[in-house]
Amino acid sequence: MGGVLVAVLTYNRLHDTLACLESVRRLEGPVEAIVALDNGSTDGTPEAIRRAFPEVQVWELGDNLGYAAGNNRALRLALERGMDGVFLLNHDTLVDPGCLVTMLETARSAPHVGAVGPLVWAWPPSQGIWALGGEIHWRRAWTAHREAGRAEPSRRDPHPVDFVPGCGILLRREALEAVGGFDERYFMYWEETDWCQRARRAGFSIQVDPRAQMWHKAPLHSEDLPPTTLYYMTRNRLLFFWEHGGVPGRWVALLHAVHGAVRLARRYERNGRPSHAQAVWEGLHDFFGRRWGPWGDETARWKTGKEALWPASSG
Repeated sequence: MGGVLVAVLTYNRLHDTLACLESVRRLEGPVEAIVALDNGSTDGTPEAIRRAFPEVQVWELGDNLGYAAGNNRALRLALERGMDGVFLLNHDTLVDPGCLVTMLETARSAPHVGAVGPLVWAWPPSQGIWALGGEIHWRRAWTAHREAGRAEPSRRDPHPVDFVPGCGILLRREALEAVGGFDERYFMYWEETDWCQRARRAGFSIQVDPRAQMWHKAPLHSEDLPPTTLYYMTRNRLLFFWEHGGVPGRWVALLHAVHGAVRLARRYERNGRPSHAQAVWEGLHDFFGRRWGPWGDETARWKTGKEALWPASSG
C-alpha cells in the first residue's frame, strides 16, 4: 500500500481530541494527510486544532452528521486523491506509534484483505482489553467485542474476525471501491459492522492484528451506556440483522432482538432509569417506522433505505 489518509472524527471533547491528534502526529508510516472532521463542535475544537496542529486539515461539517456520513467525507477524499487506505479514528482514542505500520503489513499480506483493526485497550489500561475485533452471533442477533476485559490477548498473530470496531479501523482502497462507504441510515453505531459484512460478502477478509495497539476512552460495560447510545444500539441492531440475516434467518434474529430490547427497557424501568428505558422503546419504534438517521429527525425516512448508502450497496 502507498499513502494513507488518517481521519479523526471530532465532536466536542476538546482535550481528548487534542490528545488523540498528538498521538497521531507520532504515527510511523506513510501518512499522506491528516484530516479532522468536525461534526459541529461547540467547545472551540476546530480553532484549537488549527492552533496546535497546523499540519492537520480541519473540515467543519457544520452539523452533527454522525459517524457514517462524517467519515464518508474522508473516504471520498482518499479515493479522489488516489490514496491506498484510510485509517479512521474516534477522537477519544490514542494510538501507539507503530500501530499503522503494523496494520499495513497485515493489509499487504494478502490481496483480499479489506480492513484491518488493532488490539484496542480500555482506558484506563488497568481495565484490560476493550476489543480484539468482533464476532457476530447470527441466531441470537447480537455481537460481542472479542476478549473484552482480559488482561492479555489470547494470541499475538494477525487473524480474521467478523468485524472491527469503528473507533480505529484501516480500510483498503480496493474494498472501498468494491463495496462503497458507510450506510448513512445507521448514523452512528453498527455501521462499521454493516460495512465489514458487505466487504466479506464481496470476497474480502477482515483482519485484526494484536501487534498493533491503541486505547479507547469508552465504557467497557453496557450498563454504563447513556440513553443516546442505547437508542442507536437498539434501532441499528434490528436494522443490521434484518438487512443481513437472510431468509428465514432474519425473522429468528428479529424475534431475539426485539425480545432482548423489551427485557432491557423493562429492566431500566424497574431500576428507576426512565430515560434509558425510553431510549430503548424509541429505538424499537423507529425501526418498525423505518425512521433512520439522527434520533428525533422527522425527515430522516427512506423509501428503500438504499438512498442513504454511498455508493450503491453490493450486498
